Amino acid sequence: MRKLIYALFLSVILLLAYSCEDPSSDQKALLNVILVDAPATWDSVFVSILGVEVDVRVQAREASLETFFLEYKPGEKEIEVSALVAGEALLLARGELPVGNIEGIRMILGNNHSLWENDRQYPLPLESADMEVIPLEFNQDLEFGVAYDVILDFDLERSINLLSEDPFIFFLSPEVSAIPGLGSGEIEGRIQPTGLRPAVYAIVGSDSISTQTNSSGVFLFRLPEGTFDLYVDPKDSLYEGSILKDIPVLSNQQTEVGDIVLEPKEE
Repeated sequence: MRKLIYALFLSVILLLAYSCEDPSSDQKALLNVILVDAPATWDSVFVSILGVEVDVRVQAREASLETFFLEYKPGEKEIEVSALVAGEALLLARGELPVGNIEGIRMILGNNHSLWENDRQYPLPLESADMEVIPLEFNQDLEFGVAYDVILDFDLERSINLLSEDPFIFFLSPEVSAIPGLGSGEIEGRIQPTGLRPAVYAIVGSDSISTQTNSSGVFLFRLPEGTFDLYVDPKDSLYEGSILKDIPVLSNQQTEVGDIVLEPKEE
């Protein structure tokens, strides 16, 4: 979390420096693309991500729609997405965009994905080749001199499909959602016993998003404003699930739900 705060502080400095440039230059806004995870129940998952494409309806060019590619800069594109849990996040890309309106984002994947389980590495091919480009619904007005965040939530719990257990065969069908950083809120809690590897679902209507806990049992959701139910699936046949109803998510605030204790099933 400290790394993310530092990255966002740096983005403000860069934006202030940019605003002091020649006023005759094109008016720009700054977009930070932040990757978080809702991990699956595997030891670790690596996904190759090249960057994102952003469609902008440019205000100063007769409202033309233009596409900008924001690259994930490191040479090694394989990101341990499963490590981005309980508040950890990665600044995936950053770029200046012309004033106007973002009308869509696409995550661009590479072709070298893998999964580790019990000290063994398994290939994680995409279910189909066209999944290298993941379209995301996202709309954001861009004003001159303002820095914006978009949070990409990679739901590994739903993205990884197990075809066979003997031998292990997997494929990747990416489930990613885009959430505006401005106006979103958080839900944080802890699951006990901490030795479990439960899946936690935030549910609103017929939609849901999932995450897991870190080694201390802590989970964290970043969500748009609204009211959510939380369901904890222990992923262990010896324990009962748990549900919390009507958890509020408020803009730029964190809702603490405290400890959620999963009870053993009665014999």
